[in-house]
Amino acid sequence: MQLNSVPILNYHKITAKKDIGITSRHPRDFEKDLRLLHHFGYTSITFEQYFNESVLPSKPVILTFDDGYASVLTDALPIMQKFGFRGVIFMPVNYIGKTNDWDVQFGKKVFRHLDREEIRILSEAGFELGSHGLTHQPLPAMSAGRIKKELAESKHILETITGKSVFSICYPFGRFNIPVLRAARESGYRAGVASMYWKALSNGYSSLALRRFNVYRFDSQHTLREKLCLPWNSLLAYRDRMIQFGSSATILYQRLKKPH
Repeated sequence: MQLNSVPILNYHKITAKKDIGITSRHPRDFEKDLRLLHHFGYTSITFEQYFNESVLPSKPVILTFDDGYASVLTDALPIMQKFGFRGVIFMPVNYIGKTNDWDVQFGKKVFRHLDREEIRILSEAGFELGSHGLTHQPLPAMSAGRIKKELAESKHILETITGKSVFSICYPFGRFNIPVLRAARESGYRAGVASMYWKALSNGYSSLALRRFNVYRFDSQHTLREKLCLPWNSLLAYRDRMIQFGSSATILYQRLKKPH
């Protein structure tokens, strides 16, 4: 099975805490998501499993968590263990143990990122730790030297914390280009994900430009089933693409807060 044919679902915060943003998923709804996956025979895998295990389950799915919020440990982990699932957590390394002041905070709501000990706990529970860069800023806007620093240093720090190899990278805001993909490969990554990408790359970088669907607060169980098997030119895919454009507000916020 080709890696780009494995469905990938992406979450952010799993929390009952009120949040104006749309990337929070209530634990009650998250449990319904996993129950649906379990009912239809899906088995979660990690990128590490894909590359290292000779036999994969018949219906694999990869569950990713962007930004490495502490709620992955406190809220998501107990639910996932109930169904025997594991996930891949993408950490913005400079924010380990800190709050998300890189993000637009609607209503002054702040959320804490995992600290080093919590990362180790999740790693020992079978979760894969992947990089989300150092600073959670769009990589294509950076110089070649800074891209390399973001990719290589974040990978090294996570490997030092977990004692395990880091296989995967999530490009902040889903933004990348060929120089970023080239730098990711040179830094030792074997898988890379964005949020949306309309046409799978066939230039040797396909595993570093994997497509996936975000699961939003308002997504129904019917929508989730569609996201597991929809073609990428569907109306739902275009809807999510338009939602993804909203990340430009955070990029603008970062530039106004700390110009580069």
